[in-house]
Amino acid sequence: MIKWPDLFRICFLLLVFEAACVYSTTADSSKAEAEETFIDLLVSKPVIEVGDTILIEGYIVPSLLVRPGDRVLLQVKSPGESRADAYYQLKTDVDGLFSLELMADAIGDWSFQSRYNEYGSPIVPIKVTPRAKTKETELTISGPFNRVFRGESAQMSGWLRDFEGNGIPYRNVWYSFGLPSYSCALCEEDARRIWQTLGPVITDEIGYFEFKFPTSDNGKYAVKATFPGDEIYGKTESGTVYPSVL
Repeated sequence: MIKWPDLFRICFLLLVFEAACVYSTTADSSKAEAEETFIDLLVSKPVIEVGDTILIEGYIVPSLLVRPGDRVLLQVKSPGESRADAYYQLKTDVDGLFSLELMADAIGDWSFQSRYNEYGSPIVPIKVTPRAKTKETELTISGPFNRVFRGESAQMSGWLRDFEGNGIPYRNVWYSFGLPSYSCALCEEDARRIWQTLGPVITDEIGYFEFKFPTSDNGKYAVKATFPGDEIYGKTESGTVYPSVL
């Protein structure tokens, strides 16, 4: 038969054990949460249109860094059509903050995760959707660089920019040249010229491109370039330039 003092002792031990279990569970949960916040990562918006800029901002507890200003690794997973690199090394400031801006250049699912040694942030997803309206563009050409004589190639250059003046990288540009004519007075009009289209040439990382066309005769040529547009940027055509071949 259990005596009252023994029953009291058993109940007390059960209460202590239960409290210890609760404390252990809470401590484990708090520890897990603390580990997750060693590196944190945020993005500007969870859903954006293709062609918009993704702002990625992160934070790492400064005491984790081996040296102040160490770099964290940012892993980017993007659709196959994207030119985004798979990994970026980002320098932290004195407060453990780091950031990166990327253009969303492909439609689909993106994700980001930052790592430093054995620590990692949660994976942050972004969905990139088609644009409701393409961005306006501007295409300009100039040249030739030097005097051109018959039989040489005329070297020219150009820029493809958006409506804010930013260069548009890695886009195909087609160029055309109209031959000079001596058969009639009106044949110098562009609509009456014989035109040839060449290309494409690809803009570089700042929207600049160069091209050349052959000259089999002397006289005044007409040259223009065209960007056909894509899912981000609208179609545009340059003004016409009239280089003279000697």
